[in-house]
Amino acid sequence: MRKTALTLAMMSLPLHANVLLTEVLYDSPADDQRSEWIELSNTGCEAVSLDGWSIRDNADTFALNGEIGANQTLVLARNSYGFEELHGFRPDVSNLSLALGNSGDFLELRNRTQTVDLVAWENKLSGWSINARNRSIYRTSAQDTDSVNDWKVSNDVGSPGQFAFAGCDDTGNGDHSGSGGNGDNGGNSGGGQLPTDIGEYYKEATGKTGAELKAALATISAKGHKRLSYSQVWDALEYTDQDPNNSNNVILLYTGRSQVKTLRAGLSNSQDAWNREHVWAKSLGFPSSGQWAYTDIHHLRPTDVSVNSARSNKNFANGGSQIGEAPGNYTDYDSFEPRDEVKGDVARSLFYMATRYQGMDGNTPDLELVRGVSSSKGNPTIGDVCTLLNWSVQDPVDEWERSRHDRAVERQGNRNPYIDHPDWAEEVYRTDCN
Repeated sequence: MRKTALTLAMMSLPLHANVLLTEVLYDSPADDQRSEWIELSNTGCEAVSLDGWSIRDNADTFALNGEIGANQTLVLARNSYGFEELHGFRPDVSNLSLALGNSGDFLELRNRTQTVDLVAWENKLSGWSINARNRSIYRTSAQDTDSVNDWKVSNDVGSPGQFAFAGCDDTGNGDHSGSGGNGDNGGNSGGGQLPTDIGEYYKEATGKTGAELKAALATISAKGHKRLSYSQVWDALEYTDQDPNNSNNVILLYTGRSQVKTLRAGLSNSQDAWNREHVWAKSLGFPSSGQWAYTDIHHLRPTDVSVNSARSNKNFANGGSQIGEAPGNYTDYDSFEPRDEVKGDVARSLFYMATRYQGMDGNTPDLELVRGVSSSKGNPTIGDVCTLLNWSVQDPVDEWERSRHDRAVERQGNRNPYIDHPDWAEEVYRTDCN
């Protein structure tokens, strides 16, 4: 294969650039014309304007604009629908015009006339022998050595949208983890020290009540929160919801069924496969994967595909007809009642969501628990708060929920105050019920 005349020496790549190429899917198991994508990451501590920046490959140049926030990613895909079919969410940019050639190509990230970063594959440039079929390639470190040694082949189609490096770290010692990397099923993927000293973690809430307590908990529950990609949620749930009696299985939320981890949506078309249930329905406030609440595993749980479909985006309340496949769960046209064993789990997930997200994250609105189940679809509200308060008392925190919470903290880095202090639910939300 004839190599391009482009050489690394001619490019004079700067070391430790803040904005880097961090993951690429150049050969998709689906339609290459629709499913390929590029991820950029800003590893610095300040937002970077991309006006005047571009990415070019062997045949074309794609202009960038806008800005990329500190410790944030930008995902550019050739087609929004093809990308969403593969990953379950929409990319940040959906009109990428670069070919991303399967038989050898390169990507050059440029700031006006200066080359900032480079990646190549299948020997398009000398020394770049990395080769991936139906899998992404990803950067392993924010410390750029301008070589193929910075890159590895992932285990699957990748984890676009996941910031995978230590924040504001000029040394570039962050490692890529999750489905695109080689991370295991445990450990702190959020970086830093886990908030295990409960008294210290909640000290700012001491002595507070009502709205003042809720405001304090909103700040506290954001501490250490590391946003996962939607792809990484699969692995996270396999860890958080693992059957304690069978490490090959997960426990499904609504049915309580222990199910093999590999029988999941995306790997199986079975209606008995499991998928990722948003307890706070994503259509009620955060329909985009780029919003923090979308991938928050304190409210994401494995559920049976067909039971998840029956729940849909309904509010929570008592009553309805029992679901044949899931005895103890009831539903009607506008509400869903989970089985008794997880009523409190559901309630405390929702208490957390309405506290954690109060419109302060920039891309997630103020989530509110309301009375009744007649809230307009699409609004960032869910009910019925009075029923949820009753459920939290009826089904107190048990060892399973506590263990599951600890594992979620390992993966995501922040805590649910209503599992650590169940009494706070009454203090914060009783006025909303009254």
